[in-house]
This record gives sequence, C-alpha cells and structure tokens, in this order.
Amino acid sequence: EALAVDIQAAQRHGDIDPAADPRHLADLVLAVLRGIEALGKAGKDQAALRAIAETAISVLPRSTEAAARARRRPRSHG
Repeated sequence: EALAVDIQAAQRHGDIDPAADPRHLADLVLAVLRGIEALGKAGKDQAALRAIAETAISVLPRSTEAAARARRRPRSHG
C-alpha cells in the first residue's frame, strides 16, 4: 500500500505515467526488491545488484515530461 501511495505521488509530480496502475507498479517494485534481496543473500555482488535496480527503474512507465528530463540529464556510472 505504501509503495502504491508513493507511486501515485510520483504520478502527480509527473515522473511516472499517470495512466499506469499504481498498484501493479507497486507489486512490480516489491517483486524486484525481494529479488534483489534474495540475490544479495545468494552472494551476487553489489555492482550487479545496482545494475538490476537501475534497470528496473528504467523500465517504469515515464510521463512524457519525465522522459524528456531524463534525455537531457547525463547518466552517472558510479
């Protein structure tokens, strides 16, 4: 529930596509977090876990405004 509320706030702020179902996205984020947790316990290195998290964030449906901001912003690799 808390994740869905945060996603709704991101939708209002223009970061996530307002047409996306916040409950479904919350379930997706939770599944990714639990997967990262399991992989970490299994010994996956921190760089790989970070890459998984960054990939998960990158596939969230963005609003048109957020996508435009992301294209203008340089990516960090550290």
